[in-house]
Amino acid sequence: MSYLLAIDGGGTKTAGVLQAVVSGQRWQAVSGPAQLTNDLQQALINVRSLVQDLCRQAGISPAAITAVIGLAGAGNPALHKAFSQQLALPFARWQLTTDARTSLYGANQGKPVAVVAIGTGSVAMRLEADGTELQVGGWGFNIGDEGGGAWLGRELVRELLWQLDWQKPFTPLFSAVAARCGKDAASLLPWLKQATASDFAALAPLVYQYASEPAAQRLQARQADAINQLALCCLAGQDLPLVLLGGLATACTAQLSPLLQQRLHAASGDALTGGLVLAQALATAPSEA
Repeated sequence: MSYLLAIDGGGTKTAGVLQAVVSGQRWQAVSGPAQLTNDLQQALINVRSLVQDLCRQAGISPAAITAVIGLAGAGNPALHKAFSQQLALPFARWQLTTDARTSLYGANQGKPVAVVAIGTGSVAMRLEADGTELQVGGWGFNIGDEGGGAWLGRELVRELLWQLDWQKPFTPLFSAVAARCGKDAASLLPWLKQATASDFAALAPLVYQYASEPAAQRLQARQADAINQLALCCLAGQDLPLVLLGGLATACTAQLSPLLQQRLHAASGDALTGGLVLAQALATAPSEA
């Protein structure tokens, strides 16, 4: 097809890059969150809006595009099916996959690698020399995503609640948290009732901003344990380069154990890079009978 499209959607935002196959010209756009587990309908709205924006920029229709859409939560079969049925965009060809998979293919340009992505959520994937793919973690905010921003923010709020229960005075860290979500039951309970993974993730930077405080140090230590465990499980003893990705990757790099630090490599591309690699493969794959 004439154009390749890669989309990367998560709990904070959705980004897309459209590339003309012949000229290599690219167009980029950003829209709101597209985390299927959190809000399927909002994900549909934001992905459609993103595609329309890119098509307007390039002066084309979706019929000229081969697209790979990588979204958080797309590993859930029911959500995958619902999104696929409801997207209603007439691409020439398209495929829905997870944002973890597009990140995997982007991190080392489709060559063997282990990737740990730490953003709003957390997930790891391994790509082996024979093309075998394996995902570790990524079970979602309700039960997993340990070490991710939403998990870290939730743990921080839990610490705030203990401060209240023990009737301890607020440190600067807890004052900053309380200013965002409430300082007592009357204000906290309504916030907690409606808080999303994105709301909790927005609190995570406070743990690094107030890193000198004991509570922040405890939380970072727990995050370090979670990330190291995720990385070790993903590597499973194999001699693969390790790439850390996501919005919290830079902050978390120093938390890796010395053993994992030795494996660490800089990514050669991101999720959008991987999406374009997969889109190219999809565009040149034989048509199904």
